[in-house]
Amino acid sequence: MPWFLIYSILFLVIFDFEQGEKIVSKCRILYDISPTSVICGVTSRDQWSLDDFRGLMNDTKKFYLGDNQFTLDIECHGGGNISIRQPIKLPGMTSLTVRNCYITDYYDYDFSQEVLSIESVLQNLKFTSCKIEYRHSVHVKHIQKNFEKLLAYEKCQISNTLRNFIFENSSFIYLEQSSTSNMPKEEEYYKNKLKRHEKCAHNNLTYIEMSSLDRITAKVMFNDLLQNGIFNSLNVINLTNNDLALVPSSLFTDSMYETVDRLEQVDLSRNKIEDISFLFMPIMFNGQLNVDLTRNVITEISNRDMKKLKSFSRLGNEVNIRQNPLICTCNQKLLYEFIAEINDKNWEQYTYLKSMQCLDQESERNLKNISEYSYEGMCKKTDSLCVSDGIFESNKYSILGFSLVFLSSVFACLLYKYKYRIAQLYRTKTTVQCHCPDNPKHYDAFISYSSSDERWVYDILYKRLQSFLPDVSICLHHKDFIPGACIAENIINSVENSRYTLLVLSSNFIESEWCQMEFQKAFHQTLKHRRHLLVLLIEDIDFTLLDYDLRFFLQTYTYLKYSDKLFWQKLTGTLQMSTKGDKISHSSNPACKQLLPPDYESCV
Repeated sequence: MPWFLIYSILFLVIFDFEQGEKIVSKCRILYDISPTSVICGVTSRDQWSLDDFRGLMNDTKKFYLGDNQFTLDIECHGGGNISIRQPIKLPGMTSLTVRNCYITDYYDYDFSQEVLSIESVLQNLKFTSCKIEYRHSVHVKHIQKNFEKLLAYEKCQISNTLRNFIFENSSFIYLEQSSTSNMPKEEEYYKNKLKRHEKCAHNNLTYIEMSSLDRITAKVMFNDLLQNGIFNSLNVINLTNNDLALVPSSLFTDSMYETVDRLEQVDLSRNKIEDISFLFMPIMFNGQLNVDLTRNVITEISNRDMKKLKSFSRLGNEVNIRQNPLICTCNQKLLYEFIAEINDKNWEQYTYLKSMQCLDQESERNLKNISEYSYEGMCKKTDSLCVSDGIFESNKYSILGFSLVFLSSVFACLLYKYKYRIAQLYRTKTTVQCHCPDNPKHYDAFISYSSSDERWVYDILYKRLQSFLPDVSICLHHKDFIPGACIAENIINSVENSRYTLLVLSSNFIESEWCQMEFQKAFHQTLKHRRHLLVLLIEDIDFTLLDYDLRFFLQTYTYLKYSDKLFWQKLTGTLQMSTKGDKISHSSNPACKQLLPPDYESCV
């Protein structure tokens, strides 16, 4: 083999030519390692692009690399910028490492057939000391143009061929705020669809590292990845040195254990975690898991946390709390008892606790071995009770005063929060019903319904009311709305010019915005004139799905259920009283008599 190939620093001329005013940086190929390694150096004068590199490789890979696989290593110097668009695909590339670069276009996407047709063999992806640019407008553009493709790609976030993903000492630069979007509804729909989209299967991923990040970036990135994927091969999660005071919410949950089968280590070292209250492991998880909490700020293992530790540590699982500033306090009785139980047969993985030191509670200076700490000698129960009683006795008036102020504040807050509902209830209970003769109504009833329930309204409700009460005038959308007037104006006029609004409540009604508007108008009329609104419940629905005002109405007023045997009697009786023949009794109407059971007079 020629000496220059053995020495392996061949500079490729084709990687050093000018394309217009674009200069592609020098890259070198190292042939003496397997797989072949391509190393590119980028300076502030260069403009390196993954798209351009892909084009060059398509033309020259066969000549320089043959059909061999290769790794790509990009290192920037002096503020070098590079452009990397998703998806990250190059024929034959098994590994990509990017160091010290300012990355643009990372959240831009190339969904061309040329790129999508490349079979990805990428196994390792690493970003070290990089800054990644994010432009919200670019994301919005792809929601509009590539909705379904973007949905599937963002659910996975990283290639599902990866074995190792490392994001170290890097950050995001947000150049635009989300509020600049002019399509919030479409974005909200996209986000909701993304949540419901099928989880991405990362069957090959064994190692995740997100380290030396700011705490928000670490939490958001990790939660998004873990909550949206299934990880059948994942062994290690490394979240070291992220300034975390609390662990990410997706860790140590039922959902996590459902999506990981082979997890062996979670590294949370070099953070600012203060306790181990987050520990949880379901009974059905059979793996052995090591949690590294070294070099955090844990000062105490409370009795409650100690119970969690013992439960978590069954079957050989371990929590490493070395190099934490533990203090020997009287709140750790179970810890001291646990250390006394440790031997070659019991809790062997925690043998290191016997040699751990803690600060003396009184001086917080003198170190002593935890195993030498005498709980019985230094934490007598009687002394603790006396101290507690003494504290309460000397401060009882202050405590009582504070309690009164706190309760008064809570009451005032509740009064302020629900002032409108209280006012509604007050008007509901004190307003006298008045259908005044000097303020006649054009209709006896306006029927509010969803167009999906139109057949039931026309064929059953309207026809029966016309048959039983021919003198009652009814307002319906199709025959009484004024042509040319806006829908909102027609709704307001129909409600105000009717003695009653019959609201046909169904699941279809709940989903209609116009139906909700009709209810709101009728509800306000009810607050002014009691019993204006009559709700006809034609099917069973989940009340928790209802608008607050509608749920409030149903809890405050009586409504009619279509399944009720006396549904038609109650409805016709109510409407008959609103007509000009108010004084006619139910039994005097021949049509109504046909509806009534023999004992109707005695049951109303």
